Amino acid sequence: MNESRNPDRDTEVAPDRQTGRALFARQPIYDHTLRTIGYELLFRETGDHRGMTATASDPQAARVATARVMINTVLDLDLTRLAEDKILFFNLSRDFLVAGIELPFQGSRIGVDVLPGPQPIAEVLPALEALALDGIVIAIDDFAWDEDAEKLLEVANIAKVGITDRSENELRELVRDLKAFNVKTAAKFIEHSEQFELCKDIGFDYFQGFFLSKPKLVKATHIPASRANLLRLIAKLEDPSVSPDQLEDIIRFDMALHYRLLRTVNSAYYGLSIKIRSISHAVVYLGIPTVKRWTQLQMLASSDEQPGEIIKQTLIRARMCELLTANLSRETRHIAFTVGMFSMLDAILGLPLDELLPKLPLENDVVNALLQYEGPYGRLLETVVRYEHGQWDEVAEGLYSAENLSQAYMDALFWANDQYAALTEEDS
Repeated sequence: MNESRNPDRDTEVAPDRQTGRALFARQPIYDHTLRTIGYELLFRETGDHRGMTATASDPQAARVATARVMINTVLDLDLTRLAEDKILFFNLSRDFLVAGIELPFQGSRIGVDVLPGPQPIAEVLPALEALALDGIVIAIDDFAWDEDAEKLLEVANIAKVGITDRSENELRELVRDLKAFNVKTAAKFIEHSEQFELCKDIGFDYFQGFFLSKPKLVKATHIPASRANLLRLIAKLEDPSVSPDQLEDIIRFDMALHYRLLRTVNSAYYGLSIKIRSISHAVVYLGIPTVKRWTQLQMLASSDEQPGEIIKQTLIRARMCELLTANLSRETRHIAFTVGMFSMLDAILGLPLDELLPKLPLENDVVNALLQYEGPYGRLLETVVRYEHGQWDEVAEGLYSAENLSQAYMDALFWANDQYAALTEEDS
């Protein structure tokens, strides 16, 4: 058996990357069709999992700390893979901009989020003009009207508006006034689909927040037939006693799934020395656990034309849960992966988890982890969710080192990109 790229064995964090110097996560920015137009890169220098920040009372220290984090992050990360041909936004303080520190990147695929600060606009504008000349996309973060607002809007491409603590009328008036300038508007901190729909109606161009992972859920007396069938297939895959023959029958049930799975296992990712010609052949070479996992992913990725970003987020979360248990048993890694993946089952299928989970043959510890963050798998899942949201100060103390978290996130992100590309690849 060729196991050179078997995902069940390829769970160790790559030793040649050095990302322990910064915690980072990326948050998608969508247009009104839920197409991802860019990512905001959240990052912070850290000596441990809780992080280390410079205080506003020491501007020089803040400049040095920000510059160090920025340079370390850029040197450590593959920005092309991280951005995925989208715009990658870095948060920069006005203090940093005024200091005149040269940025180690340029171009239209790089953006900066200019954070609020006390520096006079006359000191900040020259730096913004220089960024604009370099082709960098400029976003004014937490935009609010003041005496210098119009000067900022003259050089900005995007005005980001926090929707928290603003009424609908305030938001409508603000967006209406911004339309008079040559800028796009972005709504921040959207937490659920109702807010997204409201912000679309108000006229925002872009949308940012965790609303995709919290879709509008409608309690139904029955599950639609298409979703019920998908759940039946997932349930069979979760059955620990499923045989290779039963697994092959499940996949044969959907010829498109059959084709996609064979195309995936024959891709360069697996690096197999022979051509896999059948599902039974794949089971022999890759093993039941691997084929089960990718059958689950293929089915979820093809369900109801969900936005691609939610599938990527599911893959990142599942893989990160697996990587953080890399030193434990294979069974534990598989359960951790399942917990991460099923934690977003409600977002993918549009039905509440408490309605979906009883239809799956899951152990109580997995169900409790998914519904309540209880038990060791629950603590693992909560850690991963808080990390991906940039809530680093709220990660349970002592569970994982900052270096392990950062490395696992990066490896999971790049892995998810590769797998999503394989899942959605156009027929050649």
